[in-house]
Amino acid sequence: MSQAASAPLIRGRILTFLGIGLAALGLRSAATAVSPILLSIEKSITLGAADLTLLGMFAPLAFAIFGALTPWGVRRLGLETVMLISLLVLGGAEIARAMVSDPGQFLALSFVSMAGTGAANVLLPPMVKKYFGNRIPAMSMVYLFLAVVGSVIPAYLASPIANATDWRVSISAWGYIAIVAALPWIAVLMKNRVSTSTEIPSVTDKGAAKRVWRSPASWAITISFGIAAANCYIMWQWLPTILQERSNLDEATSGLMLAIYTAVALPNSILGTMLVARAKSMTGPVIYGMSVLVIGALGLWFLPTIAPLLWVILSGMGVIFFTIGLVLINLRTSSQSGAVALSGMVQGVGYLIGAVGPLLVGVAHGISGNSDADFAIIIASALVGVFPLVALRKKVMVDA
Repeated sequence: MSQAASAPLIRGRILTFLGIGLAALGLRSAATAVSPILLSIEKSITLGAADLTLLGMFAPLAFAIFGALTPWGVRRLGLETVMLISLLVLGGAEIARAMVSDPGQFLALSFVSMAGTGAANVLLPPMVKKYFGNRIPAMSMVYLFLAVVGSVIPAYLASPIANATDWRVSISAWGYIAIVAALPWIAVLMKNRVSTSTEIPSVTDKGAAKRVWRSPASWAITISFGIAAANCYIMWQWLPTILQERSNLDEATSGLMLAIYTAVALPNSILGTMLVARAKSMTGPVIYGMSVLVIGALGLWFLPTIAPLLWVILSGMGVIFFTIGLVLINLRTSSQSGAVALSGMVQGVGYLIGAVGPLLVGVAHGISGNSDADFAIIIASALVGVFPLVALRKKVMVDA
């Protein structure tokens, strides 16, 4: 066991390492590459308020819907085939939406691209379990880090690329990453075809899905992910407005603060993975996540002009709940079937919770006319972590 655990990460599995890494890198560009250049896009495509609202909700809704549907496809086609289809759908739709001028077509293709993202989201954890079962924490750290990089870089470079060329070039550029990410999986499928072993039976255990959905620990992991999703989507949509209203920051500075909030996920994806993987109980990571979310919200609420950067960083550190959810998909399942089922549950339900978060804040903000209720919702969502705190104290396999 110790020799297996210390085996080199890449040796003998370069194709799958590249496939997982490139898929993670291109995973979130469809959701982050548009908002920085919306003004440029609207010069060519007329998008009304309702269209922009739909565009903002597409990511979590598509992730939720196709996160729940993906395990069904995996049981019939296998992990690699569904991953290949997901990446081609993601990349193809992202490239195609850069070619249209009709708002309906743009919205439809945006949803399709995010559907591919939602499926690939679910597939990455069981892929890690299958091909890197002896190095789950290390490979989880790699793909989570690349996923964060893949969300930050498009958001940062979208505007410069659009200014230097055109918004259509800026959007389509990221789609090619997903297309390139599909190539290693084509090679893997060809290699598997000539092999005498088959992959599909290992993920066709319907009983595993039933056991997963009935496990309190599964729901605790799902709620952990949902806490992170809700807070992230709240902050991505409302943090600049909150900072402008309460901290008296201008648009440029509040935008920089949002970038910092997102960038905090980079070190957190490394340190958080190490913390979750090595912890015998999730008590420490959950308390840490709850604490930073509550302190960050209280700071922005009551001391908004004093060290706002500190409160933003603390709020960003709360994304460890993402890490708890994603890493435990592999550490708390004993089979590939269980990992696929738990991944679909965690991300299907979790992203649905994520879609509700900014909706609640938007309604509360509209009714109250200020952000007081926003912070109450953020703090309440963090305190929901009490359930994972209790349910994840003991290490149990949810598919056993």
